[in-house]
Amino acid sequence: MALRPDWIVSRTVEGLAFCRAGVPTPAGFLAGAGALRPTGKSLQHSKMHSSEFWLVLRRMMRCKMKKRESNQKGMAFVLALVAVLIISVLLGGMMLLSVSHLALSNTNSDYANAMNLAEAGVNWAFWMVTHKDDPATAKPQEWLQADWDLISINNWSSNKPIINDTAINRFFRARISGSEDGTTTWTPPNEAWIFSEGTVNGVRRTVRVKVIKGTALSGPEGPYALFGINNLDINGNLTVQGASGTNNPAELDANGSYYFDGNFYYCGVGGDPLPSGGVDQSQVSGTIQPTPLAEAFRTINELANQRALEAYGATTTQGIEFFQTHNNNNNIYDSAGKKVKINAGQPRLDSNVWKDTSGTIILEPGDYYFVGMDLPGSNTLRVNATPGVAGAVNIWLGPEAGGGGVDRINGQTDIASENILAFHIYEGSKRTLWLEGTQDLKGCIYAYNGPDKFDNYYGEIKLTGDALINGSVIGYNIEKAQGNAQIILPSLGGGNPPPGGHFLFYALVPDWKELNPL
Repeated sequence: MALRPDWIVSRTVEGLAFCRAGVPTPAGFLAGAGALRPTGKSLQHSKMHSSEFWLVLRRMMRCKMKKRESNQKGMAFVLALVAVLIISVLLGGMMLLSVSHLALSNTNSDYANAMNLAEAGVNWAFWMVTHKDDPATAKPQEWLQADWDLISINNWSSNKPIINDTAINRFFRARISGSEDGTTTWTPPNEAWIFSEGTVNGVRRTVRVKVIKGTALSGPEGPYALFGINNLDINGNLTVQGASGTNNPAELDANGSYYFDGNFYYCGVGGDPLPSGGVDQSQVSGTIQPTPLAEAFRTINELANQRALEAYGATTTQGIEFFQTHNNNNNIYDSAGKKVKINAGQPRLDSNVWKDTSGTIILEPGDYYFVGMDLPGSNTLRVNATPGVAGAVNIWLGPEAGGGGVDRINGQTDIASENILAFHIYEGSKRTLWLEGTQDLKGCIYAYNGPDKFDNYYGEIKLTGDALINGSVIGYNIEKAQGNAQIILPSLGGGNPPPGGHFLFYALVPDWKELNPL
């Protein structure tokens, strides 16, 4: 019997079988178990049965192989779907994380920028406080700056800065109050509180900072009316209005009379007990304060280098010697308009120079360098200057470590601006700067320089007579001898500001506080 090519061959538990849907059972085969199977007789008597058997076996194997391939293709598809699902989940998670991170980053950026704007508001309000005591009575044009409108006391300003694009929600507003809780109207020149609020994209931050008034100097003199860096030796009578101090115990004459209207500082001497034989509380209107660290002052060479950079744009280490060649010595006139001749090789402002003048020498803003100075009692030194780098008058007395002799001031000094910050005398040599007679001096005296070749510091100031000094006196060694001297520089406790009252300033206390952070 020949097998039909379209028969399907399968293996059952009962043997080999042939089947074809809708085809009659071939002769010699029996139906059973859902298939056709050959009868025993047909297998025994037909010569074709053996070959047909192997043919059926081969076809059966082919069917199995096809089925296995089909199963393998199905499994690969399932695995691909699973892989796609896993990758999609991972990508979705990464995208969600990225979006969340971006949103957090934007929020943090807005939070930081809101604080920056709040601080800008403080600076803006502080600028107004320092440029005009009373913004409530100031003319609007004096307060306008780059399209910013008038700030009013105890009321919020309008949003700043003004931006035409309303979609950009970035601004600050500020107000000034006379109390920490913001409920009191500020009355200049009392202390004040600035409230400033910065807003960025709905994120709002508010800060509060205190503004204090003061009369302390800003500059090399520091906040002291009188300070002996190495030694303070007081004899005779002395009244100091302002803070005073020394880095060593003060030596006081028991027979003298002295009074410090302000605080007195013992610096670098540790705590209690106070040095014996020094200042006691009955001689001080403020408090006597010992501090463990010595008060640090800059040398005149350091100040000269700073001045060279600020006023001349020169980076130098020459110190006071820089002004030997950078000075205004050729621009000195007397009150009659006559030019005062100063020897270029040995520049001195002494009696030989004064006798050829009207008796009054005028110094315009700038730097002057002398290797000797003598202001006789009958003469006047007039300073046409205002505070600041460009407007001050500085007299530099050198040369550095130049020893011996005295620089003497016995006459009068007159400052056109009535602001002692506009006039400085720097004794950078080893000569003694002697303030004597009944001179009325308006300016700051400073004598501290070094080190010399032996690594020593120096600077001597001596007070005699009945001098009235509206300014500060600071030196390495200070000696107050006979006479009745007064030093007036309100700072840290002193009252009654010196003539002109140009010392008042406002300062931000470095203790900012954020209110109601969101």
